[in-house]
Amino acid sequence: MNLADALHSRGLRATSQRLVIHDALVGLDRHVTAEQVRGAVAGRLPGVSLPTVYATLDLLEELGLVRRLRAGGGAVLYDPRPEPHQHAACRVCGTVEDLDAPVDASGALRVAEQTGFRPDGADTVVSGVCARCAH
Repeated sequence: MNLADALHSRGLRATSQRLVIHDALVGLDRHVTAEQVRGAVAGRLPGVSLPTVYATLDLLEELGLVRRLRAGGGAVLYDPRPEPHQHAACRVCGTVEDLDAPVDASGALRVAEQTGFRPDGADTVVSGVCARCAH
């Protein structure tokens, strides 16, 4: 489903800000912060505020079009790949890369539910040192 259809199905408007922010995130094709997205759209959306970018990214996540990711102690990252996949995070340079490896988190989700927690899902982040920093 494209962004306009996803918004309309929820009774929301496909505003130029939403469309441009989504287009920029997909075009960057990497894990980025809200600040990096704001920088990428600054030429097309002069004066766009950081709270607007955050609100739009949160909406895109709610619509299932992007993933929010916390990898290590760094900033929240937004991933243009919404389908399930895992990540590797370099503790030296902070780079986050996609890993296309199956991981069964059902045990962790089940135990979380048994404690009364209501999980939305589970992400695996492999931490370590990337090949570039290891050299």
